[in-house]
Amino acid sequence: MAKTEKIFRDPLYNYVAIDRDRDKWLLDLIDTPEVQRLRRIHQLGVSHVTYPGADHSRLSHTLGVLHLMQQAWHRIEAVGWKGPEIRRAREVLLAAALLHDLGHGPFSHLYEPVLGINHERWSCQIIQSPETEVRQKLDEHDMPIEHITALIEKDNRQRPPWQKTLLSSELDVDRLDYLRRDSYFTGSGYGHYDWYRIINSFSLDTMEGKPVLVWPDKAKYAIEEYIFARFYMYNNVYQHKTTRGFEKILHAAWERAKRIRDDGKDAWLVHEIADFVEAEQPSVKQYLAMEDATLVYQLQVWTRHPDEVLSDLATRFLAREGLAAIEDPVSEKDIADARDKWEEALQGVVSKQGFDRPECYALRDDLKLTLYNPYSPEKEEQEQDPYNAIFIQPTTGGSPREISKLLERLAPVTGVRERQYRYYVPKECRDAAMSLAASRKWSPAA
Repeated sequence: MAKTEKIFRDPLYNYVAIDRDRDKWLLDLIDTPEVQRLRRIHQLGVSHVTYPGADHSRLSHTLGVLHLMQQAWHRIEAVGWKGPEIRRAREVLLAAALLHDLGHGPFSHLYEPVLGINHERWSCQIIQSPETEVRQKLDEHDMPIEHITALIEKDNRQRPPWQKTLLSSELDVDRLDYLRRDSYFTGSGYGHYDWYRIINSFSLDTMEGKPVLVWPDKAKYAIEEYIFARFYMYNNVYQHKTTRGFEKILHAAWERAKRIRDDGKDAWLVHEIADFVEAEQPSVKQYLAMEDATLVYQLQVWTRHPDEVLSDLATRFLAREGLAAIEDPVSEKDIADARDKWEEALQGVVSKQGFDRPECYALRDDLKLTLYNPYSPEKEEQEQDPYNAIFIQPTTGGSPREISKLLERLAPVTGVRERQYRYYVPKECRDAAMSLAASRKWSPAA
């Protein structure tokens, strides 16, 4: 280990090292307020209410992604890739790895739908804003802002495919870190796979005249492990019914506060949140003022609100009085009448238990499995590319092949999956709700 290296201790990699001479600009970026703010954003939203150890921050994940991008670059240097495009790419890739999550709001993904937040878009705005220290440091080091943001924006394909693959694809350093990190801190044990082989075995090939990343046949089982790790983590950790129940409480509290404001009453919004939601076009400064602690304080304020529903929802979250999960009893999911009948009956049960606003307590959770497939390549072979598929170089030679064509065991966890729902009610209503769910077949004929 060189004496010039700045060392960050990390439970996954032991050391995350940055060369003070070669990469002082990275240390300058890490010290900016915008990056340091990530210390105050939970990596896993509210999963710590389910897994007490899941208190790791977005900053720890960010440093892990940076480390893996450094490892990927060592691979690039080791195989002797040359050319001006590759030489210029190093700093852009490292900067994008470090800055890709700047735009996360309170509890990471949790409040994106209710606040209309897209964290990737906000990451780019923070990088582009002349008001941020991040932008100032990038300008000082003459970094190409548009190249960095092109790597972060999900559907932006302006950068070469091999660069985009490293940061944002079906197999990238972001996923390689968060699966192992989230598994470690939750103690779940589902995120194990041979990450070292994956990061140290890829090579460069050409598709349609463009350089792309491919993996050798000997790496296919490590990649298969990775895909199944994603499957297990999403089903057992990211969509854990207890965690999702607390997320639904927060969403319901926010919707209730919004209704109070729409009725012309005071929702007691704390200054930072009020500033953001009341701005026609919120500024970067207004956005960055919202952190996990902001939302927790907002909930503490709401526990004293005169609206009994808002006060109760906030209290339930802070006191960890979660909701009871009710599995979806509707057998014919494609028939709207059946679902409408079930949801109306469920609200009736909640109302009979003394909850005057059953729409705030009988909550449907769309698990959005179509968005959380562990691996979802394009179905049509001609539409598959490095952005949406993982390619293996066969030992027999020839063109690289999409991995699920080589490993049939991946078929059950690839492609579009059926939409699924779960319902939540206060625990006081659990027995009555479960009896209702079991009482009859929920179909239009019932």
